[in-house]
Amino acid sequence: MKRRSLVILFGITILLVPIWSVTYWLYRLRLAAIVPVLYSVCGMLTLLYYRIKGPKGFSVFMTTCFGLYFILPPILQTVLGGFQNASGVILWMFPVVIAAFIYQGARRAFYWGLGFMLTVASSAFSPTLIGNPSGHRLPDQVIDIFYALNIVSIGGIVSATVYYLITTISQKSNQLTTALGEITKAKEMQEQDYFLISYLSNPLSEIKTHDGPVKVESLIEQRKKFEYKRRTHEIGGDICISDRITLRGKKYTTFLNGDAMGKSLQGAAGAIIMGSAFRVCLARAKSKQHQSQYPEQWIKSCYLDFQKIFESFDGSMFMSILFGLVDEERGFLYFINAEHPWTVLYRDGEARYLEDELYIRKLGMPTIDRVIQDPDDKYHIENVFTLRTFLLKPGDSIIVGSDGRDDIFIKKPETDMQEMNVDTELFLKAVQNGNGNLNRIREFLITQGDLTDDLSLMRIIYDVDKKNFFNGSKPDIRELKRALEKRDFAKAASIAEEQIRYFPDHDNLFLIASISNRKINNLETAADLGECYHFRYPNSRKSLINLTKIYYLNGEVERAKYLLKRLKMIDPSYGIVSEIDQKRRSFG
Repeated sequence: MKRRSLVILFGITILLVPIWSVTYWLYRLRLAAIVPVLYSVCGMLTLLYYRIKGPKGFSVFMTTCFGLYFILPPILQTVLGGFQNASGVILWMFPVVIAAFIYQGARRAFYWGLGFMLTVASSAFSPTLIGNPSGHRLPDQVIDIFYALNIVSIGGIVSATVYYLITTISQKSNQLTTALGEITKAKEMQEQDYFLISYLSNPLSEIKTHDGPVKVESLIEQRKKFEYKRRTHEIGGDICISDRITLRGKKYTTFLNGDAMGKSLQGAAGAIIMGSAFRVCLARAKSKQHQSQYPEQWIKSCYLDFQKIFESFDGSMFMSILFGLVDEERGFLYFINAEHPWTVLYRDGEARYLEDELYIRKLGMPTIDRVIQDPDDKYHIENVFTLRTFLLKPGDSIIVGSDGRDDIFIKKPETDMQEMNVDTELFLKAVQNGNGNLNRIREFLITQGDLTDDLSLMRIIYDVDKKNFFNGSKPDIRELKRALEKRDFAKAASIAEEQIRYFPDHDNLFLIASISNRKINNLETAADLGECYHFRYPNSRKSLINLTKIYYLNGEVERAKYLLKRLKMIDPSYGIVSEIDQKRRSFG
């Protein structure tokens, strides 16, 4: 718009210049007639240059325009013999001041205006200083006519330029107003969509409280905030859920903290999907069939459901979760971590991580077994379902959170710059500084820098009276040993299963109970108990051998083949593998 207006101003002036040039020539003012011709030639060349170069040549074009307007009028006045004889031609410098204000701003226009005023003021002394070099003078009537032409032309050019700018600006303003109205309407519709999504997701992210020793607290601060009906709402991909279920006659508090991939609507959609899937799992846990499951089996079943749902999105949706159960009677924690930030144990004023290794990838990632060789030349399979366990003490707190707790721009006073946090111990400091209180943890993190992602925190407190806490730390296995020595596997199985109820933290009891049940051909129970042990130690040779035998005996050949394949991957030279492989062939 500005470029176009300058071209119009310059073009109109070039069209008017021949009037002055012809008049001067007729009155034998030859030198004065050359100045307008010089202006026309330079002007045409400048317009041609701008036409060729386009917007890149505008700077040269503008400088040439200003220069011609500011230099040639004083020269023409000098040739004609002063301000009066030149009919005030020096006033043609004034459009430069207007143009400078439009194109270069008020500061530069001030200097152009100052130059214009000084030049005009000095024109009063020009007749006495320079006389009349040509010796000729225009008739008084012509001088008066040129006065009128100069004033009318300059005024017309300036008025036309200003009118063009105002009209164009008005049109642009109307267009912007219309566009703003459309944007506002689209924003209102978007906020309605946001509100609907938040309305759907909020009930799913619910912490249900129950009387009992396990208390659950949560804090969610989604990064995307919006206003709807004069109230501030937020949506995001973080979710916290907790409820109580019953398995095998025991009460468990279940919890889930998740972080879906993506921002705003995408993340919120992932959170809604997870919340809905988890609610289905909770509803299913109320059926008698599923209440007979062991905690390990229930967690694995839920995990498989979650994984299948997110795999169906073909890589467009992933989600990290920390999901588990707490045995309310024993204070025993079962959990899986699918690429979620590590779990923190807060005990006696000290915070530490319960994990030091990643076992399961995010939901939606393909589960591909990969053999890894550790520093001790032992082999294990990576990215298989691995259940973590931990025995809580009275007063212990488990604190989990999404990666928003670590994704913080840390303020660096020495450089006055911000850098992304790389300190893995920062969250432990926050937990200790806040004494495990979620609000204080959040406040500590905010004082460190700016949060860059959704933040969700969850605290599971084992709040049981020490007097009522079951103090037995080890099972009495003397009877179990005697039964095994006598090869009374039925009795051994019964004792081991009874001990598991009170000592779920003693993993070997599951393996003993599974093997004992296999010996008495109670294969379904043997498989259940064997899988519970296997979920905790997926790379255990004893577990793989035991389960392979159970499934072959039970006729589940495909499952047996899969476990045998994994056993071969871990240790192909293991002697028992060839023995089992021969039995497998006998099954066909």
